[in-house]
Amino acid sequence: MKKYSASLFTVASLLLFALNCFALDDTHITEIMKTANTGEIDAGKLAKKRATKDSVKTFAEKMVKEHTDNRDKVKEISKDQDIKMVDSDESKMLKDDAKKKIKDLKKVKGGEFDKAYMGTQVAMHQQLLDDLDQKLIPQAKNPKLKSYLEETRTHVQNHLNDAKTIQTELQ
Repeated sequence: MKKYSASLFTVASLLLFALNCFALDDTHITEIMKTANTGEIDAGKLAKKRATKDSVKTFAEKMVKEHTDNRDKVKEISKDQDIKMVDSDESKMLKDDAKKKIKDLKKVKGGEFDKAYMGTQVAMHQQLLDDLDQKLIPQAKNPKLKSYLEETRTHVQNHLNDAKTIQTELQ
């Protein structure tokens, strides 16, 4: 578990470093948000199957639904505002991180899976919240995209609070 937590910290630190090194435009921001949502959806689907605690399963179901809705919304904004989603080093790193996260989660079972999944959720939602505040919202130019990001921030904060509560219950 310590090794898993250390790797999460490393990945989160690399993500923060990467996002702070590059100027982002709306094309990159939309792709980053699509990618972040897809990673959460994939992790949630795995947790729906493997979680043992009802609270973790319920949280996973909520993540799949809300992140699917959020991903659909960013795609809609991209289309309506004629913002082409462009892959970037940041979005590629997010995709790689999501794959690694799923791979790591598949290695644990039972109560340890629940703890690992919720630990991942706390770390990733905290990182996304920080990225929204420090890079994504400030660098967004399109007003509809900026509004979407601000609304998303509220949801991310709520997800983080819920994840922390469940994580505490599991200890």
